[in-house]
Amino acid sequence: MGALQSIIPIIPLVREGLGLVTNTSSNESAIRNQQIQQQQALQNLQAKQKQDAQDRAKDNALDDERAAATNEKAEQDRRQALRRAVATQRAKFGVRGTGSSGGSAEAVLLGLLQDVDEETAQSERLENIRQRTQELSGNRQRSLNVLARTQLQEKQKLSRLSTIDKTSNRVGSGLDALETIDSIADVF
Repeated sequence: MGALQSIIPIIPLVREGLGLVTNTSSNESAIRNQQIQQQQALQNLQAKQKQDAQDRAKDNALDDERAAATNEKAEQDRRQALRRAVATQRAKFGVRGTGSSGGSAEAVLLGLLQDVDEETAQSERLENIRQRTQELSGNRQRSLNVLARTQLQEKQKLSRLSTIDKTSNRVGSGLDALETIDSIADVF
């Protein structure tokens, strides 16, 4: 009976040790589930970013089409305006009796052509700026996407490290309990 009474204090320690082993096993399962969830979160983020990039590409293509149509219409309007201006100027020269083949008449007509050329060049510069802005926006978004993925991966690493640290502490406590049981067993 004395031997049985000496074992009774060990029973709670054995229970604690068994509980720690059970917790460690369930923690490993939780870690695996957490890793699966984190991988799914990363895949979802990547899929969303890919879809966003495709949507932006479609929007950019539509913007390009609209800009091309607008530029073409503006160019047609400029040509028509030039034709009207040249015809009007020639008529004015004819009314004055100077003709459209004289030096000053040619200078006026060349001035009209130069104005149209300047408007065309300005339109091309604006289109180049629009395209560069579109490209920079795409580059910026790609950089933000990389940053978001990297941040998510780093958060996931920290979470896993935290979980591993907690599990390590529990295992350490379990080992301490086993050492205590072992030292008590040595006494008996």
